[in-house]
Amino acid sequence: MTKQISACGVILAGGRATRMGGKDKGLLLLNGKPLWNCVYEKLYPQVEQVVISANRNFAEYAKSGLKVVADSLPDYPGPLAGMLSVMQQLEHEWFLFCPCDTPAIPNSLAATLWRERNKAPAVWVHDGNKDHPAIVLMHRRLAPALHQYLAADERRVMDFLRKAGGHAVTFQDSAICFININTPDDLQCREKRCYAPLLAIAAWSGTGKTTLLKQLIPLLQQAGVRAGLIKHTHHDMDVDTPGKDSYELRHAGAHQTLVASDKRWALMTETPDIPTLNLHYLSQRMDHRFLDLILVEGFKQETIPKILLYRAAHRYDSRDLPIDQYTIAIASDTYFESPVPLLDLNAPAEIARFILSWLEKQLKVPS
Repeated sequence: MTKQISACGVILAGGRATRMGGKDKGLLLLNGKPLWNCVYEKLYPQVEQVVISANRNFAEYAKSGLKVVADSLPDYPGPLAGMLSVMQQLEHEWFLFCPCDTPAIPNSLAATLWRERNKAPAVWVHDGNKDHPAIVLMHRRLAPALHQYLAADERRVMDFLRKAGGHAVTFQDSAICFININTPDDLQCREKRCYAPLLAIAAWSGTGKTTLLKQLIPLLQQAGVRAGLIKHTHHDMDVDTPGKDSYELRHAGAHQTLVASDKRWALMTETPDIPTLNLHYLSQRMDHRFLDLILVEGFKQETIPKILLYRAAHRYDSRDLPIDQYTIAIASDTYFESPVPLLDLNAPAEIARFILSWLEKQLKVPS
């Protein structure tokens, strides 16, 4: 596997986790998987090596087969101490540090920070709203200055990085990727969100649903959001090819047929006895472990969040739009009074930002 950058990735799991009742945060389970492992799966493809910075439960972390590095300073002095210990014990030139409580870091994290490495000895994440100084790419030449800073009983990560000449790198419209899990409520909220939320793009035929989705999906992907899609069609639909073995075997009477290759697989289920489509049933057939959001084309009568589309040239009047309590916005190419946010249908980046803001709220703990 080709890695994005020549750096060592470090999962910071050495804190006291006081807001978690003192439990080892890295070992807490999110949908059956330790938090540190959630970060590892995102970080591993991006860097040369991954190690874990920890201060307890060393044997448990060591089961991963990764190198585990303990603080060289006593009494849990914070993430800077973990950073220093790693730089003292490993020979890499650059280190990409990431806390164990940010399981949704984007796949572009390393590459984006790496492009800024010639401008400063340390570059950290700004998500468009706030700084995340513990998610930082740092050069090993800062180790002596960091040692002196900690020796002076200083602990503030941002303060050190600024004094060292570092700067932030903005990940625009990516705040959702850097949400921390700090409390039991945060963790419980994420557990409840183990299923990707549904969001419908709904409109009358000919309004441009597919065109907009083709623009939105790459924009969401750039922001680190893994989007799935359910498309409604009124036609007799078949994804198989007549003459192929799978087609012939399915038509021989197989109720379900799964066709697989190294690139993708598809499951086809015959439903002659089901009179109407059940959107929620269909969404549960998808693998939510690999999705952050499921976009739905059509299904405008379903009781799920939806963005309605409207074009002035359409034969329908805007007053006839099927606005209900599930309508979170309208995207239109003309202005009219709307009870929900009115977005520019010809500005997909604006619509993508609205979706990202809405999706971020879905992941936050209700107040």
